[in-house]
Amino acid sequence: LFISHDLSIVRYLSDRVMVMYLGHVVELGTTEQVFSPPYHPYTQALLSAVPIADTSIKKQSIVLEGDIPSAMDPPSGCPFQTRCQWKEHVADNLCETEIPKNQILDNDHHIKCHLSDAILERMEPVIKLVAE
Repeated sequence: LFISHDLSIVRYLSDRVMVMYLGHVVELGTTEQVFSPPYHPYTQALLSAVPIADTSIKKQSIVLEGDIPSAMDPPSGCPFQTRCQWKEHVADNLCETEIPKNQILDNDHHIKCHLSDAILERMEPVIKLVAE
């Protein structure tokens, strides 16, 4: 077991990765599954914070907005909903009212998110090589 916020180190030391937010497992899978592409918005934000000096690598810049929730008094619904950039794509304020169920995407890759399959299918890697 290796616990870190530095996903650049996690990527090279781990075969499986578990991403947690406010005590909830929000994404779980092999290193390859979690990094290419990350499906949970918090995993995306963590990866976009990894410093990269290599100019052949392109990285999305994700800046989280909204209130940082208290672990002592977490928000209703999804624990990440106060900071999620995708929340507007979920109907009926589901993010604010219900904790997401665990979804199995493929081959034991899990996420805890209300995003639809159609949105998840459009996700792209946060970090990728630039074509030369």
